Parts: sequence; C-alpha cells; structure tokens
Amino acid sequence: MSCHIAAPVHKCQVADAVSRRRNSVCHAGQNEAALREIPRPPQRARNDNQGNGVRPLSVFVALLALGLAFFAQAGARAYGHMPLQTRATRLHLFPEQTKSGQAQRPGLTAERYEIDVSFQPEKGFLRARAEVTLRVVEALPPQSNPSLDAIEFELNPHLKILEITDAQGHKLGFDRSGRLGSPKVSVRLAEPIKRAGTQTSGALAKLTFTYEGVLPPQPLDYITKDGILLRDESRWYPAVDLSAFTETQITITVPSNWNAVTSGQPQGSTSAGPAAIYRWRTSRAVSSRAIVAFPAQGPCGPAFREVSPLPPLPYDVSACFPPEQAKSGDRLAIEIAALLRTYSNLEGPYPHSTLTIVKGFPNQGGAVGYSAPGFLVVSEDVVKFHDYPGYAPEFLPHEIAHQWFPIEVTLAREEDGWLAESLAEYLAWRYLRERDPARARRMVAQAMRDALAPEPLPPLSLGLRLFALEGESVTHATLYQRGMLVFRTLETVIDRERVDRVLREYYQRYAGKAASIADFRRLCEEISGRNLRWFFDYFIEGTRIPQMVIRRTRSAAPNEVSGEIILRNVPPEFNVRVEMRLETAGGPVEHSVATRGEVTPFTATAPQPVTRITLDPDQRILRWTEAAERNRRQRALLAGIGKLEQAGQFSRAAQICTQALALDPENLASNEQQIRFELGRLLYRGERFTAAFPEFERVLALGSLDPMASDLQRAWSRVFRARIESRRGHAAAARAEAQAGLAIKSPAVQTRVSWPDAPARESSAAEELRALAGQAAH
Repeated sequence: MSCHIAAPVHKCQVADAVSRRRNSVCHAGQNEAALREIPRPPQRARNDNQGNGVRPLSVFVALLALGLAFFAQAGARAYGHMPLQTRATRLHLFPEQTKSGQAQRPGLTAERYEIDVSFQPEKGFLRARAEVTLRVVEALPPQSNPSLDAIEFELNPHLKILEITDAQGHKLGFDRSGRLGSPKVSVRLAEPIKRAGTQTSGALAKLTFTYEGVLPPQPLDYITKDGILLRDESRWYPAVDLSAFTETQITITVPSNWNAVTSGQPQGSTSAGPAAIYRWRTSRAVSSRAIVAFPAQGPCGPAFREVSPLPPLPYDVSACFPPEQAKSGDRLAIEIAALLRTYSNLEGPYPHSTLTIVKGFPNQGGAVGYSAPGFLVVSEDVVKFHDYPGYAPEFLPHEIAHQWFPIEVTLAREEDGWLAESLAEYLAWRYLRERDPARARRMVAQAMRDALAPEPLPPLSLGLRLFALEGESVTHATLYQRGMLVFRTLETVIDRERVDRVLREYYQRYAGKAASIADFRRLCEEISGRNLRWFFDYFIEGTRIPQMVIRRTRSAAPNEVSGEIILRNVPPEFNVRVEMRLETAGGPVEHSVATRGEVTPFTATAPQPVTRITLDPDQRILRWTEAAERNRRQRALLAGIGKLEQAGQFSRAAQICTQALALDPENLASNEQQIRFELGRLLYRGERFTAAFPEFERVLALGSLDPMASDLQRAWSRVFRARIESRRGHAAAARAEAQAGLAIKSPAVQTRVSWPDAPARESSAAEELRALAGQAAH
C-alpha cells in the first residue's frame, strides 16, 4: 500500500454510469478499479463489482473504501460506490446518432410491460416471455412520408431470443448487433407504422419476446443459488429506453422456498410443486423493472415487529430478513421510516404505498445498497452495522433520497447527473444536519477538502459521463462532494427557504417525467425572482473556484469593525451571502454580508472589541480553503510513493511521507494519521523497527475525518506493534498489543485487505491480532 492520501470513495451512483434515471446502487468504499472488490469491513458499500473472481484491493484502497471518504473513489466516506461497468464494457443508453442526410425516425418509448420470468438459480438461468407495448412519442417530419419498419431494442447478449411476435401473432425477423457484447437488437415489423394524417405520434405497437439464457454473475446483477438481483442495466428484458416510465405486471417463478420482490403491489403468490410463483403489478407508471429474489425462511412482513414509528406512517415498510436479524431489521426500518418522513416533508409525499427492504448481495461484505421504485436491497453488513457510530452515516440517507431523485424524477440526459448524485448527497447532509450534526460537519469538511483534489477539475456539467471519462476518485470528488457543496452554496444565493420551495416544486412539477438542469434553473429563477445564469454557468458549466479573503480597514469606533471581503476567480455578477463570526471577549457575534463582485466593503458593530473575524465559519460556500490547498500539495508530493515501494526504495518513500507531513504541520487537512500510518508501515518494511514503533503509537493517538478509516489504521497499527514486539522476543508485550487491538469493537477491524508485500493474500486486522495473541500465549 502506497502512502497516498485517500481520495473520496464514490458514493451512491445512479445505476451505471450511463443511466439517466432511477435505480441507484451505493456502496461504501470503492476505488478506481472498476471490477474489483473493495476490502470489506462490515461497513461499506459498493456499486458494481464484487464477488466471483474479484481481486482484493490494497490496504490503501481499503482505507478509502472503509469510510474514508465513499460512497466510492478512494476514500470518500467509508462507504462508496463504483461504476457498474468498465469503460470497455459499458453499454450506452443513448442510441447512436443517425448519419447525416438520413431521415430521423420517430422516438419510441415503452408504455407497458407484462413479463413472465422463471429462474433456475443454481444454474444462473432464466427463461422469460416479455410483452411490451410501445408508443411513438415523436412526430414524423411533415415534409417526409417515411414509415417505421424496424425498432431497435436492447437485450442482454447472453440471452438467446427464441421468438418475437407482434399483436397479430406474426413471427418477426430480427438482427442482433455484430459488435462483441452489444445488446442491440433490431426487430423488423411485419406491418410498418405509417404516418397517419399529419403525424405518427401516439401510434402503438405491441411485441412479445420469448428468450432464455445464463447470465454470468456480476457484482450487482446476479442469478445464484444464494439470491437474484437484476437491475435494468443488466438488460434482462427487452428495452427501447431503460428510463421509461411504464405500467408493469411481472410474474416471477422461483424455487418453492424463495421469495421475490419488484416494484408495485403484490398480487398474491401460489405454489406449483417445487416452485413458487409471485405476481406483482404497478398501479401507475414507474421507472424500473428491476427484480430481486432470495431464499426465505419465512414471508416478508411488516417491519417494526417490536417498535412502531411515531407518528404512524401513511405507507407500509416491509422487511425481508431472517428471524435472527429481526431486531436489527426493525432498527433499520425505524431509521428508514424517519428518512421517509423527513424527505416527504421536504420534497413531497413518498411516491409509493410501501417500501420493502430486502437483504441481498450474498457473500459481499461492506455497505452495499440498491434502490428501485418502492424497494431497497442492502447487504448483510448494512443490517448488522448501520447504527454503529461512524458506520456509513450518509449511506441510507443518500439511498432513500433516490426514491425521489432520480427514481421518480428521472434525468433528461446523462449530463444532468447533478440532479441525481449531488442532490441525493445534499439531501443526505440535510438529514444528518438534523439527526447527527457532528457527522454532518465532518461530511462537509471532507467535501471541502477532497472536492478540489482532482487536477484539473472537471465541470459538473459532465454529469454521469464522469463515470466513463474519469476514475472513481475524480467522479466522487466531483459529482458527489463538489456537487453537494454547490447546492449548499445555492442556499447562500437564494436562501435555504427558497431552495426548499424549489425542491418541492421541482418534484411536484416533474414527478413521473424526466427533467434537466435547465428545468431546475428555471424553477430557481422563478421562485427567487433573480437571473441565476451566472451561478449555473460558473458552478455547473465552469471549473473555477472562488478564493475568499478579508482585509481589515480602520474602524471609526472602538466596537466597530470594518473591512473588505475580497473574492478572486469570480465573475462580476457573483453574489453570495457570507456569514462572519466576530470573536470578542464576551463571546462570538454572528454577522453576514451580501457580496457583489470581487470586492465588498462591510462594517459591523459588536458589544466589545473584536479580536478575530472568521469568514464563512460553517463552510457554506464552495471555495478554496487552506485545508484543500494543503491536501492538494500533499497528494501531489505523495503521488509517486507506490512506485518507490514496488521498487523496494522504502527509505526514500518514507522520506517523502515525512516531507508531506511538513507541508501541513497543524494538520489542517486531517491527513496526518493516514500519512503516519503509511510512514510506519514503510519503516517496518525496511526493517527499521525502532523508528516504526513510535509512528504507530502516534497513529493510535490521532484521528481523521472518517471514523472507520481511523479505526482501520489503529487496528493495523496494533498488528504492526505486536509484530515488532514479537520480533524483539517480548511475548507479553506482543500479547498486550494484540489484545488492545482486539478490544477495538469496530466493523473496520473485520475488513479484509491485501498488502503490497503479499498482494494475493487477504486478511483482516482481527485475524492477524488473534494469531499474534495465540503465538504470544505459547
């Protein structure tokens, strides 16, 4: 593991990088390796990439993945996410551009699905019959008279199409793409849809697909003996638009001891010999056809078996957990009920009649979650550790926020991703601000530090395209952290009350539709009565970041303070309200100034002489801070440490870590614990045990902005100290170190990681400490 500074681990990203809508997968802790498993402490989450042949990450990545700054890029919160697919295999949602000169075919959308799917989980096999009703939503050009004689669908290339028929029973011809891994299927219609009168918009077509096949298990899409999860991104059903709002009726056949859940309301279940059949139907159009199934020790039932939420909820919360996890499930459901109530008050009523919580992601450690309309799939570690102090605190708030955005209000384009991940992160902060202020402050501090780490800074207007264009670290820092800070900055421009009004109106106006950043901007302008083009051009389209300083000037009276707020790198229209904290002998005095352009003079009075002025004390404005600048300098210095360690140049690598510490003597960037841990580990590898031992002692006394990362480093510091004592022949001291490490009751202690000196070997601090305690005892 190299001595880098953990970058934010990507949080909950919306399905795959090219998804425009609803489903959201979140993990707590992942880095740039798209299809690799993050070391899994009972505490993080990830997006796509776990299980089956996944390689363990390095310890450094583990730190990130742990809680370090997630939901996924290297270090975001202890819980991060990853993109669903690598760049090479990513399946694009948008159709290819038509060639110049060709007539543009009318747009199509799915209006209704009736799907009957049966599974053989032990074989990874499914067989399905899917009837899809399509509607033409774009008129044909009036100057032309073309007809729609073929329709392009997407279906997973591993699924063999047995037959396609139309509403009249005609068997239709089809062509699958010749590109390796492409899901494209072009279906030739028996009777082309012709222009009726002056337009074709509104014309319907109904096609039925029969298909089957084995889907290779992926981290987030799998058919295994331990469970099934198929997101829309898996293309398990034929789709013309994965984000379409459709009415849906799905019948799911699984083994007799299994249960199955999808969006909508259950319509009953029956037994058929060795099989169980579950029927679900939506009462209105929803944006997903995802399904989850699992071996069940009993039926899913109402949550709150022992404790009921107060006041009663206007919707049901159901839980699908085994009896031995009923109490943990109830606590989880209580927290989710609080989230639903909070978001319903803030954004608008929860859009479904029930929320079903399902334990999924079998054999995957960490905080993994997947949101779809009306249900949430979480990993076992979420059930076990969700209420552990410091364990993925943003995870559930972020995931539940996706039930509104972008599940109910989907995205018009990939570029509108700020209204999905950034908005969910902002809402998670709003929730934590009320429920856990300390964690909310840490969340902001991490974001203010890490959001400006990428060089160069990409624009937020790239949206979900960031997942394909950048690594996890950059994507998380940009789309999650910086995007969340832009929403906070918007509060200082139009005030928080108006932001709340915008969110409610945005949801009410666009629920069941796709919306864009342009739509959101128009609402902000409508409600605030201001032209906000400068704000969206600067913070969404641009990459400049404000610098803010204060210059004191002579005051006219003893208890008066005067000066100028100077903003650099901003346009003339730049206007925010800056809070100021005036320190006096009698206590702080709060003041605020509405800035305009680069220089804004101010005068404030206080009951006693002012000894110090702090600008923006709660970090409400996205801007350069000393912590962010030091963090960036440390990252740049440490960038080459990994290669030095691989080359066996441990002393040189350790020297650079020492130089990095000197760049931030006050530890404003809160990186000291992590750097000292790496320094101690490098000294240990160079067999400089006397120098390494006190470095690990310093790690034990230090902390960071991420509790899980801190716990991980403390636990492994105990491992190395015990090893050193064992090498010295101090059995009693080695046993004491090991026992002290085992006394750390944190999920991070169970995290399995690999180290650069043994990259193929995974182990947890708990395993190493138990072994060392046993050796010392003998």
